[in-house]
Amino acid sequence: MHDDRTLVEDRLRRVLSERIRPAVYPESVPLQVAVWHAPGEPVPVAEGLAAEHRPIEAGTRWGAPWGTSWFRVTGTVPKAWAGRTVEALLDLGFEQDLPGFQCEGLVHRPDGTPVKGLNPRNQWVRIGAPVAGGERVCLHIEAAANPLVFGPGPTPLGEKETAGSAPQYTLGRMDLAVFDDTVWELVLDLEVLGELMAELPVDSARRYDILRAVERSLDAVDLQDVNGTAARAREQLAGVLSAPAVPSAHRISAVGHAHIDTAWLWPLRETVRKVARTAANMTALIEDRPEFVFAMSQAQQWAWVKEHRPEVWAGVREAVAKGRFVPAGGM
Repeated sequence: MHDDRTLVEDRLRRVLSERIRPAVYPESVPLQVAVWHAPGEPVPVAEGLAAEHRPIEAGTRWGAPWGTSWFRVTGTVPKAWAGRTVEALLDLGFEQDLPGFQCEGLVHRPDGTPVKGLNPRNQWVRIGAPVAGGERVCLHIEAAANPLVFGPGPTPLGEKETAGSAPQYTLGRMDLAVFDDTVWELVLDLEVLGELMAELPVDSARRYDILRAVERSLDAVDLQDVNGTAARAREQLAGVLSAPAVPSAHRISAVGHAHIDTAWLWPLRETVRKVARTAANMTALIEDRPEFVFAMSQAQQWAWVKEHRPEVWAGVREAVAKGRFVPAGGM
């Protein structure tokens, strides 16, 4: 029998990258962006919100090493989007291939309430699901221009005194966009099955079943109308996604956790902000996903959130009371 395994796997990677992932956000409009660069060390939230911002456009370089910039993004949800899910897409200039160790941000509402953290794998903020249309959007981002310090040998970027003032990042996409949940779920289905196939033996019956289901799913996608055909493409995957593993397979339960070195390749004060960004992200996930539980270790990091970011601490306390944000061990 003809072995077309590699053809289907290559097709999966190509269609996911070129057609399906871009269809997660089928419509978008640009946000207006303004920025204020803090002159020295990070400032209190109230000061960052009240500072005088100046217009900045996507494609502009920003962020001296270890500096802080406060971005204000504003816009209006188009009335034609009424009844749909809308998100703000906020790309500070992330290096997409790295999960962290670079620029990051903490999003606030105009009253200073924290919303969530921004990082290379998490660049969106939910505006409404659904929206009424016509809503005015205003978000503030405390952005940390932490430089990339990977590579062999010493680097002047490791110390603020020697790092210079050259901008480190290029502001990327700052848009309001329609979010298509069905296409997003299709992306996840295909990613999970594609990764599972790669781990199964080539002669495995389960690998063959997944391969054929993926092929049927890709056949069901109209590449000229991904959003209109994503649901039927997902239907082709339901069987292999629900099929149990072999009886001898392990069953795994897991909770969320973020490994945060207290003193690493950044100033200690940046660890304080890093913990706050992480805690804000986790409380947002806890509100959004009722099954999600997060465990955080290191008592000193808990203390920093309480002392330096009481507005984030309030959300942590609430999540702890629900048993969803769990203190865990010393390390």
